[in-house]
Amino acid sequence: MSITVGDGPTLEDHHQAFTEVAFLLDAFSATIDATMGGATAPVGRLAGRAMARKLPVHLDHPSLEEVLELLRQRLAAGFGFSHSPGAEGTELTFDKCVLRQACLQRGLPIGGAMCRLFHAYFDGIVNELISRPVKSETAAGDPSCLTRLKTQ
Repeated sequence: MSITVGDGPTLEDHHQAFTEVAFLLDAFSATIDATMGGATAPVGRLAGRAMARKLPVHLDHPSLEEVLELLRQRLAAGFGFSHSPGAEGTELTFDKCVLRQACLQRGLPIGGAMCRLFHAYFDGIVNELISRPVKSETAAGDPSCLTRLKTQ
């Protein structure tokens, strides 16, 4: 990095940081996937639930829609998604996804280990905030990342 005292990070610094973070996320998610034999959902869910408990918000019995709107706002720097009711659950479409960009940069498949870990993490956040089990289904390789979120 080329940062000196008083200077902010340059665009090149941001690109280099993104490349490094993409590498680390790839290594992390691939290691968890290999260790867990592809069953990364429990790890992601636990991490998501822990993160939700640390959010500086208080919601009294929120609906799924309220939680999704909160997360849409909170995650806006790296993710952009819309949500709507569907026949088989709430449908989320991620039109902006920093992890998708990381996968593309690393030559990883969309819907692979990194994506599965993120969706389990997202499920854990929602689960903790609405106090009901949540499970998402995402078609592997879908570049728009259409996800069906089901609650119980």
